[in-house]
Amino acid sequence: MKLDNVRRIKRDKVVLGELIGKGGFANVHKGQFDGQTVVCKFISSGMLDDNIIEVLENECTIWAGLCHPNIVDFYGMSWTSSDIWLLCEFMPDGSLYQVNERKRLAKTPPPAEAEVLESLQQVAAGMNYLHGLKPPVLHRDLKSPNVLLAGKRLAIADFGLARYQKLDSNMTAETGSYRWMAPEVIRHEKYDYRCDVYSYAILGWELLTYSIPYSNQMPVEAAFAVAKKGSRPPLPSDTPETVRRLLEACWEQDATLRPSFATICAGLQEELA
Repeated sequence: MKLDNVRRIKRDKVVLGELIGKGGFANVHKGQFDGQTVVCKFISSGMLDDNIIEVLENECTIWAGLCHPNIVDFYGMSWTSSDIWLLCEFMPDGSLYQVNERKRLAKTPPPAEAEVLESLQQVAAGMNYLHGLKPPVLHRDLKSPNVLLAGKRLAIADFGLARYQKLDSNMTAETGSYRWMAPEVIRHEKYDYRCDVYSYAILGWELLTYSIPYSNQMPVEAAFAVAKKGSRPPLPSDTPETVRRLLEACWEQDATLRPSFATICAGLQEELA
């Protein structure tokens, strides 16, 4: 694997703990490293193919260069002929999707405006950091399952689909998750950082509703409606006007009309002051 900038971790420094999750090609364990609780993604070499290796190389190369309070910390990797271990920060309260699901099942009242704005501000801060790098990093899969929580802190995770933005080349179409995917990405058009701004708006809708978008439609069906008909998930009638204006600006069908995360952060800081 080509991972020159990734810290290589000695396995005798890691204590693997309980299994806390399973993915398509990895088991996820809680563990200890350097005196702190970590997450260890355990990948058997028998599960690896050229595509998975490429995704891992890309994810870890980008993630290893990131440092921001609203980005999940990456600690490094260990790899042998038999398996790969990937270590990152443990976020004890799970994903925003899981938190929203618990609230939905408990019939929790809608969140207060200040709570929504604070969450939106944290995610925007992390995304503004990514887009402000040189070259900018596009996440391309921003959604509630990829935003993790530790208390009131939100942090962005999962950089498997992230890419450096290159102005002289086209980005892969239909990349990400259909329910959160920007219309220009669905339509196989040229796109840039503003695809993440669209996904951010859908994530904001999730904060208001505790639901996933277009839950009554198949993902491809929802994507077609977004790309061809300008469909958007309906905002609750009691959505605060500040939040409504922000989300509607961020999910504009015309990507050039969407604000940058720098502009979003400035506006939210003013609202929260």
